[in-house]
Amino acid sequence: MSAGNNLDTPYGSINIYLQSRDAQVSYSDGNKVWYLNTPVIPPRPDIRMLCAITDFQCAYSWYLVRTGVNDTFVFSMTQAGVTTIYTCVLPEGNYNVNTFMSTMHAISFPAAGVPIVSPGDDTKFTYDVKTNKLSLSNSSATTTAITVFSRANGTTIDGEVGMEGFPNQTGILPATVVLPNMVDFAGIPNVYVMATTLGLNNRDGRGEVNLCLGKVPVMCQPLGFIYLPIGQFVYLMLDDREIKKIQIKLEDDEGNVLDLHGVGWSITLSIHYQYQRFPTKQSLTLESGKEATTSNKAEGEPKMTQANPDTVKAEYIPSSVKLQREASDTPLGPKTKDVKRE
Repeated sequence: MSAGNNLDTPYGSINIYLQSRDAQVSYSDGNKVWYLNTPVIPPRPDIRMLCAITDFQCAYSWYLVRTGVNDTFVFSMTQAGVTTIYTCVLPEGNYNVNTFMSTMHAISFPAAGVPIVSPGDDTKFTYDVKTNKLSLSNSSATTTAITVFSRANGTTIDGEVGMEGFPNQTGILPATVVLPNMVDFAGIPNVYVMATTLGLNNRDGRGEVNLCLGKVPVMCQPLGFIYLPIGQFVYLMLDDREIKKIQIKLEDDEGNVLDLHGVGWSITLSIHYQYQRFPTKQSLTLESGKEATTSNKAEGEPKMTQANPDTVKAEYIPSSVKLQREASDTPLGPKTKDVKRE
């Protein structure tokens, strides 16, 4: 709903300016709570509130690879009939495909204290510039199979390396696995602004109630600055009759709260007022829908009119009898004679 359709009352709009540093409660850098000394209340009972994000500023200060979110790569190798599973945990930070491969080549297996994959060893990553895909291989004569595990089996960096949505990928003789998707080290595409204390009625792809007030596209590189694009703002209807507490979470597309590493952010919420309108026609109400449902009865059932239902006599008239009465001057139609077959 655009702003032009909302300004139908004589009451002016209200802006709520929120700075992360002014929050009374801070659960994390991306999860803040503000308490308003003067609550925002509709001026009349027949007026409701609409809300939109009209300004947002935030630094791209979270990392592409985040601890506990997307930092694990799991694979296994079968050598001389023995299968060994390797779990590689990447340090938190920003990566591209080249720094990812170099970091993976330098990661040491804790038990052995030697690199799992190394450019000079038999096991290594390869990046194909033409297809934008990664592959993992082992050239040892004793290696018969290599498997890259899916997200369900431990690989949380699946979207970045090209495994998102796929099951385990196995390469057998030669022990080479080409990951099915293109690599994606571009980072998250949007910042989702979740207003967990406002009465929103949005839906997600599963049809469940979603408390996202809006999403802000990320159109800069890491360490850049994110702004809300200038345009026509979308105002959402609120169920609230009072706004006194506001909690805002900044999340990625998987519902993880962003860690901004101490960098502040700001947001402006604009409140518009709109008259609550009720249908003047009975046919547009929910009660009329119930009446329409009950009127659609199966053939042969009594039918009632809406006018004076207590004085209307219901008559059971099967369709077959009704057709016979119309075709004959007798209630049950003309009599027929028995015809004997010769």
